[in-house]
Amino acid sequence: MAVPEDAEMGLARRAGNANGSGRSGSGSGDGDGDGDGDGDGNLRRSVADDPFAERLGKTLSWRSVNMTLAAGRNASKQPPRELLRDVYGRVPRGEITAVMGPSGAGKTSLLNILAGRTRSEGRIAVGADIRLDDYQVDPANIAVRKQIAFVAQDDSLQVTATPREAIRFSAKLRLPRATAEDELDRLTERMLGELGLEQCADTMVGGDLVKGISGGERKRTSVGVELVTKPALVFLDEPTSGLDSFSAVQLVQVLKKLTHAGSSVLFTIHQPSSEVFNSFDHLILLNKGRVMYDGGIADVPTFFSGRGHPLPPLYNPSDWIMSVAQTVPIEELDRAGFFPGGGGLKGASTLKTDASNRRHDALGRSMVLRLSRVGDIDERKVSLVTQIGMLYVRELRNLKRDTKGKIGARMGVTTVLATLIGIVFFGVGNCESDSEQVLQSHLGALIMILMMAMLGTAQPTLLTFPAERPVFLREYSTDHYSVVSYFLSRLTVELVVTLIQVFVMCLITYFLIGLNMNFFLMVSIVYSLAMASSAYAVMLGASVSTPKRGQEMLPLLFVPQLLFAGFFVAPDLIPRWLSWAQYLCSLTYAVRLIALAEFEECTGGEIGQMMCDRLVERLGAEESSEWLYWLVLVCIFFSARVAGLLILRKKATKIS
Repeated sequence: MAVPEDAEMGLARRAGNANGSGRSGSGSGDGDGDGDGDGDGNLRRSVADDPFAERLGKTLSWRSVNMTLAAGRNASKQPPRELLRDVYGRVPRGEITAVMGPSGAGKTSLLNILAGRTRSEGRIAVGADIRLDDYQVDPANIAVRKQIAFVAQDDSLQVTATPREAIRFSAKLRLPRATAEDELDRLTERMLGELGLEQCADTMVGGDLVKGISGGERKRTSVGVELVTKPALVFLDEPTSGLDSFSAVQLVQVLKKLTHAGSSVLFTIHQPSSEVFNSFDHLILLNKGRVMYDGGIADVPTFFSGRGHPLPPLYNPSDWIMSVAQTVPIEELDRAGFFPGGGGLKGASTLKTDASNRRHDALGRSMVLRLSRVGDIDERKVSLVTQIGMLYVRELRNLKRDTKGKIGARMGVTTVLATLIGIVFFGVGNCESDSEQVLQSHLGALIMILMMAMLGTAQPTLLTFPAERPVFLREYSTDHYSVVSYFLSRLTVELVVTLIQVFVMCLITYFLIGLNMNFFLMVSIVYSLAMASSAYAVMLGASVSTPKRGQEMLPLLFVPQLLFAGFFVAPDLIPRWLSWAQYLCSLTYAVRLIALAEFEECTGGEIGQMMCDRLVERLGAEESSEWLYWLVLVCIFFSARVAGLLILRKKATKIS
C-alpha cells in the first residue's frame, strides 16, 4: 500500500529536526537544534553502519503477468508454450513473501520478470502490470533494476575475493561517498556476524578451479553483498539451496530482520523445512505457470482442506502442498477450485504516474524524502576515480593470489616457448644474409616471435572477458560502477601484465637468436602488436557470453591475421576484392615494422643487402611509411578498445 503523503512530510520533518534544521531551542548536540553538529554525526553513524536501519519500504504488486514461448520453426517438435498465465500477487511492505512450486512451475521466470531481468525477446513474449505503491514501473529499465537488491541462484562473486572484501567492496562503491571508512568497516563486520561468516571472513570465495569457502557460505556472502545498501526491495532466487537446515534458518532470520526494518522481501524456494516455512508472512504457490494459492501461511491448511486435500497430522505443510501440486492432475486441481484467478492488486487505487503527481518520480519515490537530507550528507556515489582505483586494487589482488594459476601459467608458457624458439633459431641473426635459406630462417624467427606475442596475449584476454561476465553484469546492474570504470581498470592491469610478458619473451629470444635491431625498438614493436591484438580480443570477448564460445571464435581472430600479413602470400597476389582486409590486421604492420628494423643493415656485403631489401619490398614495407605503420597500430588499439567498450555497454544495459 502507498505511504500517505502527510506521513511522508512528517518523516521529512523528523529528518530535518534530527539534523538541527528546526532551529528552535538550543540543545546540547543531541539533535535538539543547537547547530554544533554532534546530533548529525551520531545520527549518521548510527544509520550508516547498521544494515538493519529503518527505511521507507515499498509494497510491490503485480497482475496479468504472462510469459509465452512461441513455436519454433518446426511447430510439431517445438509447439508454443505458456510459461506464465495471468499470474498475480503482492509483497507488502515489511513482509516476507515466498514463491513456491514444483520444478518448471515458473518461479524463477516470475522473479526475473519482476526484477527486470527478463523481457520480450526472440521467441519469448512477456506482458505484466507491475507497481510500486500504486505507481506503475517498468523493471526492465536499467534505472529501475538498480533499485532492487537481487541475489541470483548462481553466486557471481570474484573467485579470489574473501567474504569480507566482497561485502566491503560493495558497500564502498554503492553507499554515498560521504560514508566514512570506519563506518564501512563496522557495517562489514556487522554483516559478517549476522550472516555467520566470521569463521570464513578471510578465506577466498573460490570457484571451479580455486578451492574456497563452502557453497552455503558463498550464498550468504552473495546476500551480504546486496544487503549493505539497506534496500527497500530484496529479491532472492532459491537463497536456501545448498544450505543445511541451521544455515537456512539463520538466513531467513536475517531476512526477517530486514522486514522489521521496512524492507519487502520476495524469494523463490523449492521445499523449505517446517521452521523456514512458518517464518513466511505470505505464500504464492505456482503450478504449471498459474497461481494455485496466494495468501497467508496461517490460511494454507484451511484453503487446502476446503478443496478436498486436508493437511495430515504432524505433516510439514510445505511438503504436503508440494505433494498435492505434483501428484494431483492439473485438471482435477482446477475443478477443485485451486486456481481462483482474479486477485491481482488487492486494494490498489487508481494508477498513478509521475505526470499526475509531481511529488513523486517515475519509481514512485517521494521527492520530499529524496530532497530531504540528514545534515550535510553528500548522497552522491563515489567518483569515477574511486571506482577505477577500487577495481584496480581488486585486479592486482586477484593477480597476486592467482599467481600460480592464470598468470603463472601465462608467464610459464611464454618462457618455455620463447626458449624453444630461441634454441631452434639459435644464432640465425648472426649468419651472413647472402643465402636465401639463411634469410628465410631469419624472417621465420621474427614471424614466430610476433605470432607468439599475438597469440599469447590476445587469447587470455579473449577468454577472460566471457569468464568474468557474470560478475560484471551483477555488479553493473546493481550500480557498483560504470562500464568505463571497469574497462579502464582492466586496461591498466592488462598494460602492465602484457609489458612484463613481452619483455620476458624479447629478452630470451633477442640474445639467443642474435637479432640486429635495437632491443628496446623490438620490445616496442612486439608490445604494440600485443596490445593491438588484445584490443581485437577485447572487442570479440565482449560480444560473447561464455569462455567456450570465445574459444570457438579464436580462429576468427587469428587466421585472417596470418593470411594477410604478407609472409605466406605476397600482398600483391591477394585478390583485389579482398585485399582491403590486410589493412585491418595488426600483424601486417608489425611484420613491416620489424622487417624494416631488422633488415635495414644486413651482413653478406652488397649481395646480402640486396637480398634483404628485396625481402622487405616483398613484404610491402616502405621506409617512408614507417610512421604510418605505427599510427595504424595505435589507431587499431584505440578503435577496437572503444568498440569493445560500446559493445560491453550495450550488453550490460540489456537484460542478462
